[in-house]
Amino acid sequence: VLARTQTALARRDFPDQNPLPRQRHGMLFRSALFYASLACLLALAATLDKKVVHVPGFPESPLFSHAVISGGTIYVAGTVGVNMTSVRDGRPTLCAGGIKAETACAFAMIGEVLKAAGPGTTLNNILDCTVFVGDLARDYAPLNEAYTKIFPKDPPARAAFGAKGLALNAAAEFKCVAAL
Repeated sequence: VLARTQTALARRDFPDQNPLPRQRHGMLFRSALFYASLACLLALAATLDKKVVHVPGFPESPLFSHAVISGGTIYVAGTVGVNMTSVRDGRPTLCAGGIKAETACAFAMIGEVLKAAGPGTTLNNILDCTVFVGDLARDYAPLNEAYTKIFPKDPPARAAFGAKGLALNAAAEFKCVAAL
């Protein structure tokens, strides 16, 4: 698209239906070309600065990264509350104690991911959190109780959705976006 626009600008074969003088007409197209080029460069730069975060001691997955950093923002993968020291059938087991314990474990893991993403990065850097809850009617109040212990003041923006079939049959899964 950029090459075709440049070619058209060079040949100046535009329709003359615009009431603007020809000189100003060309200037508007060159200005549009500049901003289109700038947008393309910014989009390219965003993909070039993508950094995958690996957390030492966490199992690697071919399906997703623990987190990805781009443009000063950390995108943390969906996390369920598992006990990394308790493994059954090659997979970590859920933290015992229901949604409150799973929430605490999940945010402990998210804290480790944030620490691996950058020095000094903590749960306080979280800007937005999406929560997927297995049984919203039963677990919403205990989830909120556990959540307010993790974020007692100035919590991040949050959305909570009912979701069936979470990984490991977890009570909740948390996906966060944080500032680096």
